[in-house]
Amino acid sequence: MTALLQASGARALTRHTLTDPQELLAKVRQARRQGWCLVNQELEEGLISLAAPLTERSGRTVAALNISGQANRTSARQMQASMLPALLQAAQGISALLAAKQS
Repeated sequence: MTALLQASGARALTRHTLTDPQELLAKVRQARRQGWCLVNQELEEGLISLAAPLTERSGRTVAALNISGQANRTSARQMQASMLPALLQAAQGISALLAAKQS
């Protein structure tokens, strides 16, 4: 995966954007471990997003569920505390429906 990230030519979209392949890989590994991801103003200044994977029966991620907010209204910490539990619950519910549909 490191070679793929190095070949991608990642460029900064904001002053917060991660472009170093090792940092990006660490963030991907963290998201896999915790089951969700936080993007704090990396895509666009002022935009904070939380995402959770939607998985099929085999556990393969097929999509993601995302919620976004404005940094000037809700901090990343506040989003995690107030919105992450509902996001994870919704993602787990949708994943269960996807798994049941494959039966």
